[in-house]
Amino acid sequence: MNNSFPRLIDGMCTTLRQEVLSRLDDEFARGQVFGVINLLNTFKVRADWSAGFLLQQISAQRKALDALADLTAELTTTPVLAAPTGGAPSALSSIGELLTLRDDGNRTIGAWLAWFDDSRVDMPPETAISIERHLLLAMRAEVDIELKNAPRPLFAEMSSGQEA
Repeated sequence: MNNSFPRLIDGMCTTLRQEVLSRLDDEFARGQVFGVINLLNTFKVRADWSAGFLLQQISAQRKALDALADLTAELTTTPVLAAPTGGAPSALSSIGELLTLRDDGNRTIGAWLAWFDDSRVDMPPETAISIERHLLLAMRAEVDIELKNAPRPLFAEMSSGQEA
């Protein structure tokens, strides 16, 4: 039976904490080991794309793009954009397909931003505010998803050489 990649990384981190750190008296060396543990934890969540991670990003993009389409339906000029097509992707979709959908969504949001920058003066202020809000929500969602899926950094441990 094979161990999962995250389990292998967890085993390495446990070994470093229990076997290496317990034998080090030098604060600098201990800080370096905490740096390696931090790197391994980051590597664990970033070494391969998670379908769940990508699905969260795609869902946030589609929610924003649907709202933008609704908000601009009655405007005389709207961006000519290819909206994401097809049904909602699933965790069974290939990572390549999910990456393509996520990247297409990012390009579409970028095109909306360019269009909005050029067109905002020609639209009612309340519509402009709503469009801007949905574009900001889409971009913030991407950052929030990144932060939610990132390991807690070990800066205090690296600088002090002590477990927090």
